[in-house]
Amino acid sequence: MTKSVRVGVNFDGFISTGEAIALAQRAVAAGAGSLWVAEHLGYREAIATCMAFAIKASGPMLVPTAVSPYLWHPTPTAMAMATLDEVAPGCAAIAIGAGNPLFLQESGRAVEKPVRAMREFTEALRKLWTGEPVHVAGDFVTLNGARLAFKPSAPIPIYIAAIGPDMLRLSGRIGDGVVLSAGLSTDSVRQSIALCVEGAARDGRDLSEFRRAGYLFFGVSRDAKEAIDAVRQKLAFVMRNKFLGANIKASGIAIDQEAVIAAIARRDIAGATRLVPDDAVEAFGIAGTPQHCAKRLQDFIDAGIDEPVLGLLGNNENCLLALDVMREFVR
Repeated sequence: MTKSVRVGVNFDGFISTGEAIALAQRAVAAGAGSLWVAEHLGYREAIATCMAFAIKASGPMLVPTAVSPYLWHPTPTAMAMATLDEVAPGCAAIAIGAGNPLFLQESGRAVEKPVRAMREFTEALRKLWTGEPVHVAGDFVTLNGARLAFKPSAPIPIYIAAIGPDMLRLSGRIGDGVVLSAGLSTDSVRQSIALCVEGAARDGRDLSEFRRAGYLFFGVSRDAKEAIDAVRQKLAFVMRNKFLGANIKASGIAIDQEAVIAAIARRDIAGATRLVPDDAVEAFGIAGTPQHCAKRLQDFIDAGIDEPVLGLLGNNENCLLALDVMREFVR
């Protein structure tokens, strides 16, 4: 197995906070090294959920993701993350990302100059966590002496949630890690990590401590079709992101992504799901029996992911099966 793999579990905010806490507790007992909470607009809030995990499921890294500079100001973001670190010292990390254009548009925001926005947001967070007055006059961030009255117990790692080439290169240049989108093929994973390395090389940066995380939809069942259908629905939701178009095109699999995006905009999840064929589930996710899923998880690790972040899908029994598979990779 790949050296220094840390297996995480992802929460997408679709289930109640109480249910998420119960699953997080089971995941920690099974050896999960990190718990990631997605900031999907309109669902459960990520940093607040991580705080609940810090209290009820302590031990692993806690990572809200992907916190968007178009919605969050760096000062309250730095405050919230430093507070999380105060409750769970050394266990707070954050993944920042531009966010989904469709949902941002619904909230009156547009993705403009995302690389610059992400760079300014990252730099502002790091400066604020020093406790010193921060002065920034950027295109997206303005700080006129803002400062925190307390500091994190340790540096808070910043992952960059990246899909496009420019953002992936930026991850290699300034991130403590990258987190790749769910719905990528293993070939796209390799290409994405290579772009991170390319970005780092431009600045002569050492990536020996750079984390290579990736979301993976993880449907495990003794009934393979049941697992495939569960992953199919999640893939339909993530394919609303137009930036996955290159990954879909490179696979050669026939998917009408524009129709998927339109269905999700109508909140027609069932209609979007019907547009995702079985071969897309196999290429872009992990679904099937425990034995098949263990093999596919190893495929993604071999492609370069050293922190697979598993989105456990299905009923309670299937989630327990998924955790059994996970245990094989955290011993």
